[in-house]
Amino acid sequence: MASKNSKHDKPRSKAAARTPEQKRWLRAEEACRHAMDQLFAMQRAERFADNELAGKYAVMAGIHYRKIRNGKVLGAADFNAAVEVSTATRRCLQQLDATLSFSALQDGPALLAVLQQIDGVLADYRQLKGGKD
Repeated sequence: MASKNSKHDKPRSKAAARTPEQKRWLRAEEACRHAMDQLFAMQRAERFADNELAGKYAVMAGIHYRKIRNGKVLGAADFNAAVEVSTATRRCLQQLDATLSFSALQDGPALLAVLQQIDGVLADYRQLKGGKD
């Protein structure tokens, strides 16, 4: 016979309340991981040799990425670091191609995918900032 004070009988309102936040954090984590994989691959292939400023933005994205604990967005501080990674990545991509079309670049489709993901993180951040004011 089950106890009346069983864990399974308790309401899960806390879990339901945190779901949108956790989804946002997961999206940010995936976007940062994908962006950094792409930027690190470009650094290894020395694709920033012609564009020093883009390379510096890639380095800054890496610095901010290291602030995320174990690469996992687990809280607000990690989300803020993910926003910084996204901002630096976007600036890097703008230096590579000001139109953000990447048609002349070898990694064009992958860079477009990264751009869409980081723009999603930045949109989540703007939505959060807009909701507080």
